[in-house]
Amino acid sequence: MLRLGKTGAVGAPAPPGPDRGQVIYQRHAAALYRQALLMLGDLALAEEVVCDVIIGECVLVPAQGHGEDETRYRLVQSVFRRCQQLAADPGRPDRCPLQWPSQSVAGCADPGGILSEKERAALGLVLFGGLGYVQASAVLGISPQDAAALLRTVMDRLAISSAAAAGTSCPVRDTRTSM
Repeated sequence: MLRLGKTGAVGAPAPPGPDRGQVIYQRHAAALYRQALLMLGDLALAEEVVCDVIIGECVLVPAQGHGEDETRYRLVQSVFRRCQQLAADPGRPDRCPLQWPSQSVAGCADPGGILSEKERAALGLVLFGGLGYVQASAVLGISPQDAAALLRTVMDRLAISSAAAAGTSCPVRDTRTSM
């Protein structure tokens, strides 16, 4: 993956100019890469998406008063949109069902590729993008209630999959009706 030099402290605003790109890369590239990898299931394509998104962010003139949260949100949303475009590309080779390498981030987050594209996108936005379910719902274009239900379903499916892989039964408990 692309490497950039060391720069300022975490939490400080990204400086304008060439150093801004390094700061953005250092703060966000790893999480964005994991998000793209989870959505696409392709190491090289995930790297390409992240590089494109970070370069796109670097050419933007930073707005006054916009902090790190706005930058992170914009980057996470850009990765999501770019991954959607690539997944919808009719010229893209069919990569479904996803076959994750056992040690990959995506393999850990979606063992066996059991999640749908929308479920992987929602999980990526929350888990790696750091968005709350309300922010993720805005990116996904669904209501916050639907986003919460989608994420609950994802967690239930992953719990069941994990228990099955361990060879044990996993009674999924509905926490909405029990104490």
